[in-house]
Amino acid sequence: MLTMRTAAPLFIRRPARRHARRMRGMSLTEVLVSMTIFAIGVLGLFGTHATAFNTYSDAKHRVDAALLADRLISEMWVDRANAAAYVYNGDGSFSQMRIKPWMEQVQQALPGANATVALAGTTVQVTVTWRPRNGDARTHTAVATLQEP
Repeated sequence: MLTMRTAAPLFIRRPARRHARRMRGMSLTEVLVSMTIFAIGVLGLFGTHATAFNTYSDAKHRVDAALLADRLISEMWVDRANAAAYVYNGDGSFSQMRIKPWMEQVQQALPGANATVALAGTTVQVTVTWRPRNGDARTHTAVATLQEP
């Protein structure tokens, strides 16, 4: 009886043990890389949030300074006969009590605030200065003419 022998394949597939050894720990590395990328993104988000908060605070202080200066000019316009009583050089001494309530509002609304009020004829100049917690001094100047209605 004739039996036929089959030839053995030239390449025998063995289990991929070598490949499995090389891949061991690969998913841990991928997780660490993705966590690092995520952490950098979160830090960038926090930095953007801090910048937005500082920008908001600065804008709020500028608006407050402009509103306070305009308010004093409006008071001076209504009380044009006593406009000289509002003159203040920022040294802390109030020659007239008319400016004191306004200065208290300025100091409450703005950090490290001071102001000067100058009058030359019918032209009034109100300068409000403040210093944010983490920045240089800021200044807002409003100039107006007190004319008869």
